[in-house]
Amino acid sequence: MSGMPNDWQLECVEVKQRGEYLLKSGQWSDCTFLVGTEPDQVVIAGHKLILAMASPVFEAMFYGGMAERNEPIPILDVQPEAFRALLEYIYTDNINISSFDKACELCYGAKKYMLPHLVKECTRYLWSDLYPRNACRAYEFARLFEENVLMDKCIQIISTNTKEVLNDISFEDVELNTVMTVFSLDHLNVDSELDLFNAAIRYAKAQDKRNSERSISPPSEIGPPNEKRPKSPEPSTSKDKPQVVNVESSAENSPEAVVEPAKSSDNSDQPLPGPSDESKKIRSDPKTDKPTIRKAIEKIRFLTLTPQQFAEGPARSSLLTESEAFAVLMNILSSTSDVAMPSGFSTCRVPRKQLIGDGPSSNMATLTVDTPSPVMMDQVFGAPSHVACLPPYPRPTRHDVGTRHSAIVQNMNLAAGLGVGVGAGVGMGLAVADLPHLDRHGADYNKIYCQRPIIQHTDCLNTSVLDCSVTFMVDKNICLLGVQVPTQAPSEESGVSMAGGGGGSYCELLYAHLLDADGARLTYTHYTSRVPYRHLLDIMFNRPVYIQRNKVYKVGIVFNKVGWYPMGTCAQQVAAESVFFNFGIGQSSDSVRDGLIRSIIFTY
Repeated sequence: MSGMPNDWQLECVEVKQRGEYLLKSGQWSDCTFLVGTEPDQVVIAGHKLILAMASPVFEAMFYGGMAERNEPIPILDVQPEAFRALLEYIYTDNINISSFDKACELCYGAKKYMLPHLVKECTRYLWSDLYPRNACRAYEFARLFEENVLMDKCIQIISTNTKEVLNDISFEDVELNTVMTVFSLDHLNVDSELDLFNAAIRYAKAQDKRNSERSISPPSEIGPPNEKRPKSPEPSTSKDKPQVVNVESSAENSPEAVVEPAKSSDNSDQPLPGPSDESKKIRSDPKTDKPTIRKAIEKIRFLTLTPQQFAEGPARSSLLTESEAFAVLMNILSSTSDVAMPSGFSTCRVPRKQLIGDGPSSNMATLTVDTPSPVMMDQVFGAPSHVACLPPYPRPTRHDVGTRHSAIVQNMNLAAGLGVGVGAGVGMGLAVADLPHLDRHGADYNKIYCQRPIIQHTDCLNTSVLDCSVTFMVDKNICLLGVQVPTQAPSEESGVSMAGGGGGSYCELLYAHLLDADGARLTYTHYTSRVPYRHLLDIMFNRPVYIQRNKVYKVGIVFNKVGWYPMGTCAQQVAAESVFFNFGIGQSSDSVRDGLIRSIIFTY
């Protein structure tokens, strides 16, 4: 090596500083890479030993039986910026991600060179930067690399923000399989099937434009999925400039889950025999015989439209032939029409299921208990014996919450002095004391109930300890205050006759907590007091926690009293005052007996 050393090692205290110097200076490099495609190819120097220490792929490339002997080594399927970020992670353990696109490209490289921790950190960033405008692209990325948790989250966002997803210009650039997946979902927040058909029209026009451009200049098929088509404008969620996230290498892992792919409610995917010249261009590509937008149109539930809606919209479109439009219209007019639906078209007459709005979760009387304050005895024993016949307990209005909250604070202080039912909250969550817009000792709590309607009632016997949990995600930032759970049903063991309507009371003992996606406890509370049978309890956490949108959280309850609890099967998608909740996200084992968690209590 020529030249005298400059003693650069003396200024490097940590190993990653030395690695950073070698990466930037290229000193002692013994390999080079030709990265990217023309005209943006660059040559990047590396060190075989350092690369092989981090990646088994690089180890095989440099020291295996089929060692690479070409110089420079061509890396055509990774963009230079992403490859530099990958090397920076290998040399320094730093992960720099500045945009959604870079996260996808970097994750592609991390998958290719078998860097699992880098994959997890890229996926974590995608979770935090996931919005309706990039949910489809993120879904394609997650499907390609079998990132099941991310794929499920994308489906949830698409289902709850369908109109925003369909109307965004980025939807015109997604893969056809993604369009078919969206159109096959049972849960979509659309006004009618016209929203899907109008999106199909825009997609077909954009597809024709891409086909004409492709005939002039075929695009490269190398690289991650987001490089094969034009990128949507402004992929980053930052308002002014991209936010650079510097993530130190750590042992934290993102949640893992295995979810089933979205199932189509229509079992009609057969091609239409004998297409006419008018519609042949939308049925298959004449060169490759690949299905086009036609397959997505067959997923549209035309039979849920009114005759006027269909006649003024889809019937006038060139995407349907005259005979097809006539057949569909006849079937809309009469469910017993002699005219058969076009082959492959959906025959479903059930509209898409939207998020369930506010409403009573059951016919059970509701007792509001703001833990850790004890239940008043007159509230417990003042109820009639036939509790099931009582009307639901009226929820406090947003105007009288302040007065009620002041009394709650006094009860909390009294309970703390008595040592009864006092909970404590710890963890990484943002407590109410840290929120400027919420005064812990003031009158600013507007308690909102996300009530989960009961689909099917069942009872569950607790013989010792009964735990339940449910994962959830919201589309807006909120402050979580507590949860609502049912009290026991009377039984012969309790000495209260079930036929008598469930009068009487018992001493409840339970524990509740809130976890983030990594399992870190954000807050918790203990509750013990005498409560009536067949009521609903509001279990308030000691520390309200700031919940971020599009992130997964988990609520857990542990019941410690032997007896029968009314569990039931609850709705998985609920709307409460413009906030959309999605329950049961991730593995089925993450949500256990979630029917015991009837409501999420929050404010914002």
